[in-house]
Amino acid sequence: MIEHLVDLLAERGPDGFSVDELAACSGVGKAAIYRRYRSRDELIEAGFASINESMPDVSRMPVREALVTLLQWVSGAHAGGMTPTWLLGMQHNPQIKDLYMSRVVQPRREAIRSVLRRGCAEGLLDPDLDLEVALTCLSAPAVVLGMHRARGYRSGATIAGVVDMALAGMLKGAPASDS
Repeated sequence: MIEHLVDLLAERGPDGFSVDELAACSGVGKAAIYRRYRSRDELIEAGFASINESMPDVSRMPVREALVTLLQWVSGAHAGGMTPTWLLGMQHNPQIKDLYMSRVVQPRREAIRSVLRRGCAEGLLDPDLDLEVALTCLSAPAVVLGMHRARGYRSGATIAGVVDMALAGMLKGAPASDS
């Protein structure tokens, strides 16, 4: 049932589906859903919580490979489909926005941040690296590539290319800008 919920959330947002529709496509009764989830918000929270369950474990991978793997996962089908849907939907529901940010976005950002910290600790990346800027430089293109792919647009850009270009500027000893 959760897989169907995530698909509906990605496709239509929190207000774009009914519990009856979820029950029908999941092959369960509406009452069964409400026995487990007391409210629509609780149901949506469960959907959000499940989205990151398939996040790859990159803790033993080299930094570049870990970043490529995580960012390819981030740009996957649900990320690409969910992002534009939620950009619109979250404007009208701050509680759902907070839930989405805490359950979906923040765990992904922390996973990428952790790889960047490891790169600094291993001496690969500049120890004074601004992690938030680096995180944005890596994650934003991954999300955009996922959104484009979800809509059938094929870019010549790749996640590996984005990572390689970003890492070139983050390497230990790379020249820093004045700003």
